Amino acid sequence: MIQKLILSVVLGTISVSTQAQKKVEAKSDVKSATVYLSGAELNRTASVTLAAGNSDVVFTNLPTNLNQQTINISSDDKLIIQSVQFKLNYMDLKELSAETKMWNDSLESVNLDLEIISKKKELILMQQSMLDENKKTTGANTGLNFEAVKQYYDFMTEKEWGLKEKWMDAEHKEKKLNEIKTRLNQQLYDFQQKKSAPSGEIWVQVTSDKPINSKFYITYLVNNAGWTPEYDVRADKVNAPITLNYKAAIWQTTGEDWKDIKLKLSTGNPTAGAAGPVFSTWFMDYYYGNNVSLEYLNDYDKNRGMKNEYAPSAPISMQEVVVTGANKKYKESETTSSYTSVTQSTLSTEFEIKLSSTIPSGSEVHRVNIGDYALEASYDYYSIPRIDKDVFLNAHISDWEKLNLLPGSANIFFQGAYVGQSYINANQTNDTMGLSLGRDKNVILTREKLKDFTKEKFIGGKYRQSVTYEIKVKNTEPTEISLDIIEQVPISANAEIKITLDDAGGAVYNVETGKLLWKQKLAPGEEKKMQFSITVEFPESKKVYCPRF
Repeated sequence: MIQKLILSVVLGTISVSTQAQKKVEAKSDVKSATVYLSGAELNRTASVTLAAGNSDVVFTNLPTNLNQQTINISSDDKLIIQSVQFKLNYMDLKELSAETKMWNDSLESVNLDLEIISKKKELILMQQSMLDENKKTTGANTGLNFEAVKQYYDFMTEKEWGLKEKWMDAEHKEKKLNEIKTRLNQQLYDFQQKKSAPSGEIWVQVTSDKPINSKFYITYLVNNAGWTPEYDVRADKVNAPITLNYKAAIWQTTGEDWKDIKLKLSTGNPTAGAAGPVFSTWFMDYYYGNNVSLEYLNDYDKNRGMKNEYAPSAPISMQEVVVTGANKKYKESETTSSYTSVTQSTLSTEFEIKLSSTIPSGSEVHRVNIGDYALEASYDYYSIPRIDKDVFLNAHISDWEKLNLLPGSANIFFQGAYVGQSYINANQTNDTMGLSLGRDKNVILTREKLKDFTKEKFIGGKYRQSVTYEIKVKNTEPTEISLDIIEQVPISANAEIKITLDDAGGAVYNVETGKLLWKQKLAPGEEKKMQFSITVEFPESKKVYCPRF
């Protein structure tokens, strides 16, 4: 009797508890996202019908790798939010999508086709066996005349070849179907792996004094998303403005697609932490470990061993790029930059895109245009003929710091043709930003050692060589150009090696670096010549290292 009474009390308690704390599952949708250079803040909404009293609202099918410390829940209604907890659900398997059902149907169809081909091959083998038996029987009959033998031979040849054609056709179809089957199985296997993976859930305990239909707002950060800046730089001709297309390459691997959302891009970094550095005394003492240079220790202390992830790598060489192409004209299409507003704050810059965007989850990068600028530019040419006899075109852009640019790769286009890739270093402090537009084959330059002015002598145990170079340059561009021609005079690293610049040929000479500089202006079709002479003297018994002298 006592046991029954206890059981009744327990069951009654469970019943009351169940009624008091109701579980309500809710589906939420991503409505907007603010994507940072590293990480993203997602904003979701959900409509939930609640009874009066206490309820557990469970928002299901969320990313498993969201940052739990950044979860924020709010509602339009007067609710008491008692607690918020993030959990992983290993029990509920994801439902088969329509696409997956299509894969299953395709796999069944492929298996049926393979079975039909297998039966056809069995039939071909049976027919081939019958032909082989018929050969033995006919071969034993020697009473056939020539005409009958010929007819029999033609008949058997036709039948044999027909069976071989059917067999080859079946083999070919079977191979193709097996390839499709392998791909379908791999696709289904990948989905099964995702299906068996856990999903994230946010449990919210709420209290309401009456039944309501409430709208919830959920905000959190994810780490596996971000964007990087990219640029297209276009120039139609020399002395014309440059068009700069500012693009964002957005990626996210949260496991769910962001469909038709409002999108913001920010240069901020919420994961960097808000706490400032704390001063502490800096001690210096003897180092008793392995031999480490003081320079290394200083560098390590300055950087605290941290690598700057935004530090640009070495710019891609433009030496193999050629400036070519006709004056192509393209009708400019409207881009998302027409629907992007830029907000500059003390700590970051935000690009708000007014159009709805869809960012799929996965390895693919989604690119959006966030700025189109027409920039005034000046142009000049330069060449270092000792290293490379081609002439390179440079563009110089002023007032670029007003554009809120970030360091990033740039695709260069000149006269409608792709030139190559360069790098925009937005961390530089110069007022003018320079970009290389590649080689210009319309400016022709040659460098030649003049034999009549090259002399070798041995005087008093010393070897002396005098060399004269001639540089010719011709402008076949339709406009006047400014060209810097840079040559080099070797710098002696030994007192026994004497180097003399006999004739600078009108160039500006830097004694410390050995740089010779001619600044030339060439009209269309104009050709100019420059010469310079060098004498080198050193002991006859020594060998001197001087590359390409």
